[in-house]
Parts: sequence; C-alpha cells; structure tokens
Amino acid sequence: MSKKFVDVEALNFRSAPVVAPANRIGILHLGQPVEELGPDAKDGWVKIKAEVGGAMVEGVVKEEIDDRPSLREPVSAAREALVAEAIKEWLRFEKGQGEEFEDPFFKFVGEMWESIHLHLTGKDRGVPWSAAAISFMVRHAGATFPKYNNFKFAPAHSIYFHDSIVKQQSSDAAAPFWGFRRFEKSPQIGDIVGVWRETESTFEDAKRGDSFPSHSDIIVSVGPDFVLAIGGNVRQSVNITRYVKTQSGFLTKEDRVIILMVNQA
Repeated sequence: MSKKFVDVEALNFRSAPVVAPANRIGILHLGQPVEELGPDAKDGWVKIKAEVGGAMVEGVVKEEIDDRPSLREPVSAAREALVAEAIKEWLRFEKGQGEEFEDPFFKFVGEMWESIHLHLTGKDRGVPWSAAAISFMVRHAGATFPKYNNFKFAPAHSIYFHDSIVKQQSSDAAAPFWGFRRFEKSPQIGDIVGVWRETESTFEDAKRGDSFPSHSDIIVSVGPDFVLAIGGNVRQSVNITRYVKTQSGFLTKEDRVIILMVNQA
C-alpha cells in the first residue's frame, strides 16, 4: 500500500474494473490523496482506497487516462503543502465555477486581500486579485513550512518575480523560490510559472524592475507535454491553466512565460 495523488482533473472511481454507470462510486479530483493497494486482476486498472462522502472506500480506477498515468507519486512534503493549498482554493471556488463577485466567493477574494494587509472587499471591480491569491496560498503553506513565510507577499506578481531573481542571483538559501528563465529549468510540481500580461515583457524586464503587468500560477501536475497550474482571477475564479512544454521539457514562449520560480522550500 502506498500513497499517491490523482493526477488528472477528474477520475472515475468504480467498484469493479468495468466502465458502467452502475458501478461508479464517485469522481476523484485532481490532487486528491489516495492509497494505492496494487494492480487489479484486470489489466489497465489499479486498486485504491479513497475518501468519498467522508468515508474511506476501496475500489478501482483506470491506470491511464488519455495515455498518461492517472495517479502520481508524492513529491517533497514542502511542495505538496503548497499544491494542497492551491487545490484547496480551486475546490473552494467550485473547481473554477464560483465567480469572483458572487456570494460567497467574493468573501474568499476579500480574505486573500486581507492576507497581504489590503482591506478590499472582493467586490472591487477592476482590481486584479491574482497575485493576492498566490500570496494567500503561499502564506497558508507557510503554516506548515515556515520557509514560505520569506515569500515577497504582494498585490502584483512582478514584485515577487523580481525578488525571486534577486534571491537566486545572491544564492539566498532562505528564499522559498529562485527565479530562472523558462529554458533554464524544467517545471516541477510546486513551482510557480510567471507570464506577461497586456504588454510583452521578458525575464530581463523582471530582473531590472518589479512593476509590469503579469500573472502567475502554481504548478500542480506535470505531464510529458504540458503542466497544469492553478491561479486566481483566472476566468473570474480560481482555475486551472494548461501550459505546453517543448520537446526538451521546458515551458514555451508561446504561452507568454517569462519566468519559472523554482521551489526551494
């Protein structure tokens, strides 16, 4: 028996290794922890134990979905702590269906602003809250792994982009993230991907200064061809974005990526 995590956005959990409406126990979500019990007698299925409706239940899932494994091995505890916070917010926003100005979701946005000591209500139209969302997730991960508390919590992504580059260049061991060019490091679970917004910017812009339109998301799943990342103020909610990888395993310029903040926690 070993701990695994669901590595696809939705995974059918069944009582028997047959695709049929009557045997579906439930749907497991991306990032959900499960206990792998071993391969099923029927090839292509895995026996697991997972929480459904507050109880641990045994059943089976398909080993692969769309030619990629449905479950993944754990990464470091510090990276998993950050991913768990991102997943928690995605679920709190009803997997991206809860819109920012609706009740209770605007209150959650207000909590994010409060986490960086800005007294906004969540109903402040025209005020991007995506950096507050990332700061909120990192701050909550800091309750378990204090190194995250050294993050440059800010209302703008470019502020912590710049800080992560400065910390990387000075080899600051206390920093939770070091900033690299998109082609210098392969993306991993628990890293933060940063992109330009509105006006094209580069890593050099982030290195020189900390004030330009930008966005970032926390990587929660890494496949051979793409990564999935969660961020706030994405389609008016906390949502998942898919970033393509090159054949060499790096993030692409086509997705406007300018920085990969590599997790050092």
